[in-house]
Parts: sequence; structure tokens; C-alpha cells
Amino acid sequence: MKSILLLILIQAVGFARYDDTLPKGVRLMAVRQVQSDKVDEFHNLTGTKEGYSVDFKLDSRSLGQIDIVNEYVLKDLKRTSPAAYEKLVAAEYRFDVKANVNVTGIGFGYGLTSSLTVYGVIPYYRASVDVEPKRTKGNNYSEVNSEISGSSNKVGLVLDMNSLPDVDEGLVQSAVQNYYGYQALGKWEASGLGDIELGIKKRFSSWKGGGALYSLGLILPTGREDNPDIIQDVGFGTGHWQGFVEAGVGQSYKKSDLNFYTRLKHSLPRTKRLRPSSTNSDLTDESLDFYIQPGLAITISPSHTYHLTSWWQIHSGITYKRKLEDNYESSNTYYDQKLEAITSWETTELNLGIDFSTVDAFKKKEFLAPGSIGIKVDKTLSGRNTPSVTLYSAEMRLYF
Repeated sequence: MKSILLLILIQAVGFARYDDTLPKGVRLMAVRQVQSDKVDEFHNLTGTKEGYSVDFKLDSRSLGQIDIVNEYVLKDLKRTSPAAYEKLVAAEYRFDVKANVNVTGIGFGYGLTSSLTVYGVIPYYRASVDVEPKRTKGNNYSEVNSEISGSSNKVGLVLDMNSLPDVDEGLVQSAVQNYYGYQALGKWEASGLGDIELGIKKRFSSWKGGGALYSLGLILPTGREDNPDIIQDVGFGTGHWQGFVEAGVGQSYKKSDLNFYTRLKHSLPRTKRLRPSSTNSDLTDESLDFYIQPGLAITISPSHTYHLTSWWQIHSGITYKRKLEDNYESSNTYYDQKLEAITSWETTELNLGIDFSTVDAFKKKEFLAPGSIGIKVDKTLSGRNTPSVTLYSAEMRLYF
């Protein structure tokens, strides 16, 4: 569930036309509420949709960590028939995972000059994850008995597998905790700060009906990180200091504003303990310290704003995001390569919205205060190694 964070991000302070900045001495306060739909699918490494789930097989190794089978009986089984020992499966379960995330973003800005704005965005996350167990396959005791019967090495206790009780969800939980060392599967909830963004916006060129702007900034690692010992948790931050540069243009034509921007984001390296799992359903009892250099991330977004009246605006756009592969260094080169292979991702989103603004009316002295309220929908159209999610948001802005 770690990749949900990638799409639940509060956007930086923006305007109808990309190159707009705050007038000198004007302050902006913005509050944005983002709600995801139920997140239960993701685009895998090939771009195909599949469900978030944890597949668990209770085999001879994990059985040794719970009470229904004595460790010595399993050792005797292994001596009698190594093939039967390897083949033994008491049950297979799938734990379907469904997440719900909402974020409140507080944004602020200040016009240092008519072409230079400083801003910050503080996100606050609330997340819950439900895990629903489903048994996908029964035991293979009879098959293992046949393997034992054909063994030429029948020594010690010959175990009749059908005498064992069937496995239930509680015993699977015991194996998840006692053998693999994860915390229990079940409902998980948390809330807290996300990563805080601080930046400047500088309009460096203007022309009739348009202009160009760049942004520079830092993203502080203030958000909760995912815990490698909790399968179903959600991280609210990356754990890395990040810097970004962004640039774009805006152009007005009649009632339309045409915008385009691109952002490059670089993350500083750090060391983190991880479990070397290559998929959502790949459980492991191992963990290592990895020195991680995240890959470069890029965002490209063309958009269009149409002014229905001086009060109403509608927005549409496409946002493409891609992150390149991370570099991992640890004491195990195989695990480094295994984890690196699942760190790149990309997504294409459709962005639609509508705003009600009093800014023009305020300038004409037709309204008491400048501000706006709006709603927006961001829907994942396609992607790779990223959630399939629709985000609904509402935003209010006040200028003073």
C-alpha cells in the first residue's frame, strides 16, 4: 500500500493562468480538502490493473511457528520425505486490501513584489485501511500422505497429515506475526502531517496576454513514513529531503487561458531499513538497511481555463508524472536489484474543475472581498506501478 502516497498530494498554490503571481503586499490563504474514492486497485509494472492484496501460503516452514504442528514432527517429516516436506501446504489465503485516504492542505502565499511570490503548503493526512481475508485454497494433506507412502526412508514417526486440524484465519495471523515478524493484519488507521512544501514563484517574462514563470523550492520530510513491519499501512511522506525546479507559460486568448508547465524533482539519499519484498503479495522474514538514492521525478501538464463569466471558470487538463528507478546499496546485491526494479512509476491523470471567484468583482468594487471556491476531480487514466484512484477536492481561497 505504499504507493498510494504518490497520488494523494496537495498541489502548490496556483492561479487560473500559470504565470500569475500575487500583487506586492497581498497575502493568500487557501484550504483544500482532498478525498479519494476507495483505493482497491493499482496499475502493476506492466500497466495492467490488479487488486491490492496479500497472498499467503501456510507451508511447512511457517507451520513450525504455530501451535498446530510440533516442530519435531515437521523435522521427522523432512527426514522421512524431503519432497513431502517441501510440498506441504495447510492453506492459502488472500487478504484483500481497501484503503481510504483524505488530506487537508493549508496553503499560504505572499507577494514580495508584483512578480515574486513566496508560498508554502502543509498537508494533513487521515487514512484507514481494511483487510478482508479470503481462503483461496485448502490443504493438500492427502497429496502429502501419498508422497510419504512412496518414500523409501520411513524412519521415526510416520505422520498421517489428515489427522491435523484445518487451518483458520487466526492461525494464519499467527504465522504472519511469529514466522515472518509482521504486525497483525487487520484494520489500520492513522493521521498526521505530510511532507511540507516551501517555494518561490518568479514571473521572469511578460508579453501581451501572457508570460513565463519559474518556481524553486524544497519539500521537507515531515510526513509519516511507511513501516516495513506493517503490511497494510500508508506512508504520508517519502522520508527524503527533496528539491524541485518548475517552469511554464500562460497565455490568454479571448475567454480562455492556456497553460503548460513541467517540474523536475530531485531527492537526497538516505539509509532506511526495508524488507526486500518485490510485490504486494511477497512476504519475507528478512530485513536490511539500504542506502537509497531516489530517481528523478518529472511532471508535465498542459491545461485550459475557460471563463464562463467574470465569476465562473471551468478547468480541464492532463497531468503526466514519471519517476525514474531508484538506486539501492546494501550488503546483498540481489536484493538491491530486486527492489530497484519496482521503484519506477508513471501515471496519466485527467483533471477537471470549476471555480466561483470574486476577484474581478472586487477589483470593480462590486464585491466586499476577493476570494474563490472551487471543486475538482482528478482521475487516473493509465499508469504503471501506481494506484488506480479518483480524487475529489474542494478548495477555498482568500486574498487580503
